[in-house]
Amino acid sequence: MAIKKSPSKKMAPKKALKKVVKRVATKKPTAKKPAAKKPVARSRAKSTQAAAVKKVQIETFQQPLETLSQLQPITYALMRWAKSLGFQDSIEIDPDGNGAQWELTVESSNSKIEYQCFFNTFEESGLITMSIYYLDHEIPAKNLSKAKDLILQSNLNCFVGQFQLANEDKFLRYYSAVDLEDIEAIDPRLIGNMFHAGNQFMGGFIDQFIKIAIKAR
Repeated sequence: MAIKKSPSKKMAPKKALKKVVKRVATKKPTAKKPAAKKPVARSRAKSTQAAAVKKVQIETFQQPLETLSQLQPITYALMRWAKSLGFQDSIEIDPDGNGAQWELTVESSNSKIEYQCFFNTFEESGLITMSIYYLDHEIPAKNLSKAKDLILQSNLNCFVGQFQLANEDKFLRYYSAVDLEDIEAIDPRLIGNMFHAGNQFMGGFIDQFIKIAIKAR
């Protein structure tokens, strides 16, 4: 899969996201247990050693140079993972520093299917969530029962996260969350594992879902 500029239609769980990102290649999903994949793209920044992360991190941005942003542990891990993919300062951070959002447009390997992926961090509760939406087609009302049955059956094979119906049962979503409360040194690769697992489940499910729950007459 690849990540590219987002279309105007957005569905962020917390609020509309403004910034978009460039492409990064990922492996095509399968329905089996995903192994951790290393993204093809690499950050231009120098890698840092896996030292313990303090509870509040300081990140300096170039625009302007004198601006400092205090990043809490989960948001800091998300930013480190984004930068490891080559995305610089592309995360929307809440004014109070207690949360952040990051939107990705994920494109399938054959460029025929796109997903909208949203990461959200909640520092006070210690959660990071990921939602992957398929927004190209709404689920017809006459096929809603088929969609629910298919999702229920497919969730039995999801050992991480689950498929859901979103936005008044009109769209398919894959949702996953991890509780990182009281963990100060968060390895960004954990977020990468969330991302790759979600893409693998979505990619292994979407063709069947489109055939049965969307295009079936």
